[in-house]
Amino acid sequence: MNFTPFISSGASSRLHYVLVRKVESAPSPQVVDDIVVAEMKSLIQKLADNVQLFQTTCKEYLIVLLYCITASTAPLPTLDSVLPLAVNLAEAGHSVSEKLPGYLFCAQVLPACHELQLMLVNTLRKDLESSRLPKICLALDHLIQCPSEDVIPAIESRLRDLLAHNSPQVRRRALLASKALSFHDSDLMNRIQQDVTRRVRDLEPDVCNAALIVAYRLCEINDSARAQIQDAVNELLYATWSKNYDRRERRIIIRLLPSLRTLGLTDSNLPLLNEIIQHAFLRKDYVLLRSAFLSLPGALSISSTGSPISHIRSLLTSREPNENYLFLTCLECLDPKTWAGTIAEFPAVLEQWEVEHIMRYLDSSDSGLRKKVMNILNMVDKNITSSYYMGTLKNLPNVPVDLKPESALRLLQVLEVQAGSDPEHYAQGVMNLLGEIDPLNPSGRVLEHAIEMVLTHIRQSSKDFRREASAHMLKSLSEINRQLGPTTMVIMAALACESSGQDSSSSSPCVPHLYYLNATLMYFSAPVQDACLLAMVRVAADCEDVQQETVATVSKLKEASGRHIKRRCEQFLQLCSNKEALAKVVHSARSSTLPDFLEALQKYQFSDNMHPDFDQGSPNQSSKSNSNSLSVNKLRYAAYDAPIPTPRLQGRRPSNSDYSSDLSGHGSPHSIDSPVLVAGGELTLAASTAEFESEMSATIIQSWTIHEYLFRIEVQQPTRNDLIAFDLPFVSDLPGAHKSQLLDGSLYEPSFESTWEALEERARGWYEGSIDQLLRSMQVMDPPNVNMSVIESSLPPFPGELKVMIKFKPHISQSSCVALRLKENEDESCLWTLRGRGLLFATVKNILKD
Repeated sequence: MNFTPFISSGASSRLHYVLVRKVESAPSPQVVDDIVVAEMKSLIQKLADNVQLFQTTCKEYLIVLLYCITASTAPLPTLDSVLPLAVNLAEAGHSVSEKLPGYLFCAQVLPACHELQLMLVNTLRKDLESSRLPKICLALDHLIQCPSEDVIPAIESRLRDLLAHNSPQVRRRALLASKALSFHDSDLMNRIQQDVTRRVRDLEPDVCNAALIVAYRLCEINDSARAQIQDAVNELLYATWSKNYDRRERRIIIRLLPSLRTLGLTDSNLPLLNEIIQHAFLRKDYVLLRSAFLSLPGALSISSTGSPISHIRSLLTSREPNENYLFLTCLECLDPKTWAGTIAEFPAVLEQWEVEHIMRYLDSSDSGLRKKVMNILNMVDKNITSSYYMGTLKNLPNVPVDLKPESALRLLQVLEVQAGSDPEHYAQGVMNLLGEIDPLNPSGRVLEHAIEMVLTHIRQSSKDFRREASAHMLKSLSEINRQLGPTTMVIMAALACESSGQDSSSSSPCVPHLYYLNATLMYFSAPVQDACLLAMVRVAADCEDVQQETVATVSKLKEASGRHIKRRCEQFLQLCSNKEALAKVVHSARSSTLPDFLEALQKYQFSDNMHPDFDQGSPNQSSKSNSNSLSVNKLRYAAYDAPIPTPRLQGRRPSNSDYSSDLSGHGSPHSIDSPVLVAGGELTLAASTAEFESEMSATIIQSWTIHEYLFRIEVQQPTRNDLIAFDLPFVSDLPGAHKSQLLDGSLYEPSFESTWEALEERARGWYEGSIDQLLRSMQVMDPPNVNMSVIESSLPPFPGELKVMIKFKPHISQSSCVALRLKENEDESCLWTLRGRGLLFATVKNILKD
């Protein structure tokens, strides 16, 4: 990654620049959150310790804190102690560049009902009365973002004066600020009605557009003002339109035309609108063309020039899909009565072959075209879409297996159109459709696109639609005689997760959701079980007690499942008994969706509050978890045999001949000239000998060759630690000890992070073998000329990843060096990230990609 230098980065300070670089080079979102939270705590502490900071320093800190707020997804430290400084900076800043961070910080962080809002009133009043345009615009921008009821009496008269200011930027902002404040005082709109009418006729397009936006709000509050605004808008249309319209006129017309549909189009303007449509089509100004059709009223009368659709019918047969879509969009804007020939008053505009051409889009590969056609046909006659739906569903068993998912998506599109805003109709239709297509998957295949389509439609609908549709679909879990397929169960799991924590009066209680998800758990494949277990963990957070039957089923599934599902079962069992930890996971999730809950679960999994494998139970479980999380430290001796006499342990380094004989498999593991690999029983006897005590008291070796690492030459340690530590080629993370302290009490300076940041050449990839296999594959390098240092995954930097530093010995080269980070996956493969330089970088990269 090539970083932009500070001078051309746009960063406000060196502190800002360094933080952005750290965030952009972070290996994972979890690391980003850690960096951001640590930086915020540091800045908050600095601001608390030194309240009398220079304004420039305070400005820099506030900008960095604002960046931290937007860059992190984790729960952030409280910023209450910083708010007075932000308010003071907005008040006392000498320049706009100093006041701006204070205003922005208050807009982002200061609650609307906070007592410090009163302190901003005087600041806003003074800035609005300033003679400097930037200060006026800055105060107006704050009012638009954060309107407050308390500020209205202090600034109302000045705000009205600004509606007639010489600067169009001030007039535009004053209009939008008035609209924002009207939500706290609706009478404010009535008091500026005449000013809004004048601004609708403003010669500046930006001011005119803002006035139209405010006019909508005015008509909502005072319907009697609609006639006055309507006359002004229609007059503006005549005054602005010309056949050879320029750029300025076009900007006003494009904004003006859609407003006519809301404010009302007079009959005298219909011929003018036909003329606009005709000229926009000839000039291929499709944006203006679409705006003109959007302005047409629903019950448009046919003028003497004919239907507006007759001017653009050539777009229907165009070879450009965008033009086909434009035609359908324009057709959708019209009332079907005016062109479909469904009533005698309005004859059909399109010929039979044109209608057939439109119908062909139902089989288009473009989902946008299909949905447009479905909307149009549904407006013409709902029986047309119903017949199409039933015919497609009836023919579904005859469709080839690989085309069934696409057919399912088309049927779901029809349901969306038919249901409209009726949540019960949509939920019932989806359940009936899934009941037909889901059992058609004998292999248990999950229709991913169908899941995405259903959940997206529900989430993008209104709050009431989401709640009622989810509740109706979740009721299907309790229907005993209803067989649910894998696709349906994943949707149910997602909806159960999203519905948890909401008002129980409007949805089913959480306990039945947990019970029914658990009841069907054993009958599905691992991916479906994974989704159900995640949903069960989330639902359990809202249940007072988890039934013993549920616990027994999950425990049974744990014994019969593979590694991933077994681990998910352990998470459920342990978090159900630790409601405090589960509440923290739920609270840290960015939203109630299943993916965001999984992300929060993974973040908490690697935090200090919980072991990476959630094994906090017995000491045996903890030991097992530690051995799994450090795969590279697996013991190299066999299962325990009966104790037998053994020769003294040899602690010398092997020679080159030892290395060769061991790689070829001919050396004896117990010979004096080979690396010592002893059985468990032998190791137990050896631990009691004087020789063992003397060997363990020697100084630890930090620099390891590849040969020594791969074959685990015994590490001398100052005390008799447990036998697992005897196998590690690096410093153990002793409880209570400083990370940089060796076992003999000496200190070393960890240089991996600084070296990592300094290396230019970079690469990353996936290695399908284990970390042990990867390190063994590096034996192609010359061991006597290469040193390799290893930092275990529990030590910083980059916790959770094994760090490897490989260098040529100093007498060979000072320029070649690589730093390698390895992160193990659950299937024992590993993700590698490599940085380095020189020949050694290319050599290691080739090994990793082999």
